[in-house]
Amino acid sequence: MNLSIIISITVSLIFLYLVFSLVASEIQELLTTILEWRAKHLRESIANLLGEENSGDPLIQKLYNNSLIRSLNQKDINRAKSIGPSYITSEIFSIAFLETIKNVASYTTDNIDIDNLINHINNSDLPDTLKENFSVLTKLTTSKVKEKEKQLEQLEKEISNWYDRSMERATGVYKRNAKAVALIVAFFIAIAANVDTVYIVKSLAQDKIILSTISQVSEQFVTINAETASCITTAEDKEGKTNCLAPITNNLNFTLEQLAPLPIGWDLSEPFKKQFRPFNFKSIVETMVGWVLSAIAISMGAAFWFDLLRKVLNIRNTGKKPTTNK
Repeated sequence: MNLSIIISITVSLIFLYLVFSLVASEIQELLTTILEWRAKHLRESIANLLGEENSGDPLIQKLYNNSLIRSLNQKDINRAKSIGPSYITSEIFSIAFLETIKNVASYTTDNIDIDNLINHINNSDLPDTLKENFSVLTKLTTSKVKEKEKQLEQLEKEISNWYDRSMERATGVYKRNAKAVALIVAFFIAIAANVDTVYIVKSLAQDKIILSTISQVSEQFVTINAETASCITTAEDKEGKTNCLAPITNNLNFTLEQLAPLPIGWDLSEPFKKQFRPFNFKSIVETMVGWVLSAIAISMGAAFWFDLLRKVLNIRNTGKKPTTNK
């Protein structure tokens, strides 16, 4: 197997992983929306921030019943009840939080006096952790701003900063959970679509026509989506790169059709005709390894594979010998 064939197989595999990464991303986004994972995680993170053990505790219910937060909730018309918004800005949280703890602490004065508010909160049934955190926030406020009339504005800023720091940690947890879900979805796709990396490599090494076809399709794909490549290059983070892939995702059915020559999918009439022949322990192990490799690759995301595909094609094209006229 020469270097040219190895590069062509690499290009074909990258293109395969790219397409199925797009499929996995769509499935994961659908699950996230239907099951309201973002909204659930946000609510649980806020409950943890406020010292509550459960996101359904009365304090969280009162906070989420605040008109500012209710206005953010885009409830599906088919849902009897929604968990809440999937995103709350720090400014809105700060105002809603102050209004909520004022009500819970029975603080009815319109103009907030911080010392008086602290006394009401300390005498309330709010969680001890929240009392301690709020005391720290008020001390920061009074140390920075001495004028009474400006302390409320500073307190709202301190609450916003407190919320933002907590949400940064919560975002990290959510991303780690999302990676685990992405791997599970990718493994399901690898088996459902029979994307066996080991068998595909063997097949491409033996069938030069299919290898050449997929390699050419991959190059045409990158050329057609030149604007996407430019967008990914300039994107600052992973989310930005993922957004760049929207035009490709919109034509996902057409992109999937380009994989037709590859030895993937199941023949339901003879499901063990491909990589399971002969059907023995070795073929089963090889197939499992192939599925696992595919699942790991698919879970890495379409933006990663698109960028890598573009770079590998650039290297291959750079290494091509120019044609000369005799």
